[in-house]
Amino acid sequence: MVAHILRLRLAETGSSFRRRPLASALALAAIIAATAALIWGVRALTGLPGESARIAIVVLGSVVAAGFFLAPFASTRSDPLDPACFSLLPLAPAAYASGSALASVASAPVLALAALDTAAAFVGAHLGPPAGIAAAGAAAHVFACAMLARLGFAASDRIRAGGRTREGVTLAGIAILAIAVPAIVFAVGTSWREGAPALATWLERSLALTPFGAGPAAIAGSLPSSLALVAAAVWALLLFGAWWGVCAHAFRTLPLVDTHREARLGWLGVLPRTATGAIAARSIIYWASDARYLSNLIVIPFAGLAPVLPLIVAGVDPATVALIPLPIIAAFLGWIAHNDLAYDSEAVWVHLVSSVRGLADRAGRLVPAAIVSVPMLAATIALTASFADAWDHLPALIGVALALTLGGFGLSSVFSVVSPYAVARPGDSPFRQPQRSGGLGVIAPGFVLIATLAIGAPTMLAAYDAIARGAERDDEALLIGAGTGVGVFVVGLAIGALVFEKRGHRLIDVGRAA
Repeated sequence: MVAHILRLRLAETGSSFRRRPLASALALAAIIAATAALIWGVRALTGLPGESARIAIVVLGSVVAAGFFLAPFASTRSDPLDPACFSLLPLAPAAYASGSALASVASAPVLALAALDTAAAFVGAHLGPPAGIAAAGAAAHVFACAMLARLGFAASDRIRAGGRTREGVTLAGIAILAIAVPAIVFAVGTSWREGAPALATWLERSLALTPFGAGPAAIAGSLPSSLALVAAAVWALLLFGAWWGVCAHAFRTLPLVDTHREARLGWLGVLPRTATGAIAARSIIYWASDARYLSNLIVIPFAGLAPVLPLIVAGVDPATVALIPLPIIAAFLGWIAHNDLAYDSEAVWVHLVSSVRGLADRAGRLVPAAIVSVPMLAATIALTASFADAWDHLPALIGVALALTLGGFGLSSVFSVVSPYAVARPGDSPFRQPQRSGGLGVIAPGFVLIATLAIGAPTMLAAYDAIARGAERDDEALLIGAGTGVGVFVVGLAIGALVFEKRGHRLIDVGRAA
């Protein structure tokens, strides 16, 4: 069975050279050149201090493993070892899973990775671990990456089969931005002259316990040799078990028919099939296409940066000025949904006549704001830590972001249903505001913003003491921020849900007032 699947895999690879010889030859040459350059770079790690070399091996190995999983989402080709193609043959899922796992090695990217990990094993042998442990870690990393590629193909095929490629790419892009931007800012803006920063060491130890970095950790000796080898072997077996489960599911279910491929439900097909999921999907579509929402999002970064230049001109310490944009951006991200019900006034009656629970309405409307907040806050925290030289105070910065954003979400959940005020209608210019009776349109948004800052004030004071005055209050700021943010968020959701259900008949007037 293994030999038969391997022959099919090699035949599939050779067919690409027959169909597109020039393109395939150029792609192969590019892979060889990139592999040679990376091997040269890995060999150059021998000139670094041992701690820095270990961090580089683990982090880069984890990035490569994540790339194997994410690459299928960016590709238009299907899995050459798709178990659905073999489901009608008299094969056992276990036999096919084993054969396809071994045949996965017969691909140019995996063979290139094997060469790269071999070079890393030679470097790792100089860092402390025995040569046998380093070689076993390299083999475990190669096998794990091959299984991650299979699982990535399985997940991406399901997304493409349901017509949800764009949504899957969007979510993957958001996740990549949330991780890559802080990593790049940290790598560029941190000095390594006095040794590896504490955060880099913590990241190395954390990645060593994941399926992405367990193999490289065994290569570099980040953990005790026995523990590193056991972790790499356990993760390799778990990934194989997950692939076995995918094969078993494919063998006992029918592939998706063409009608499912043409459904094109978009976000409605990605999110759970519940009232909360439907409202969240519809809100995401509105946020992505309505100029009123987009204009609010564009303003937030500029609002955070607006005080920076005047304060620097006034002679304020740049390190202190660098701390200001984060609370402003976090507060506005929590505040942005405070009048979402009025923006959605043309469709709010659908929720009322269908008896949607208040919690589903309140939680579903916050999903797009939460999706936007993750990469924006990740980038803002990283830039703040870099310019303020506060990477050692990362818990305090995260606490500030959690307190203001989650606290704002909780308050917005209440006030968007308690005091909605008139806004521009769909299709109108976002800068054309309607006539408003009374001062509700001024008082409500101002009160929500001030209350959000008041909720985050204890966390901001603790964070300022930790960063500016050197007090040992980083963990305290994180706990205060997470506690107050989550508490206000949960209470706000509950109150907003109750008010939505009690005064729903009065919310029909929102559409008329807007």
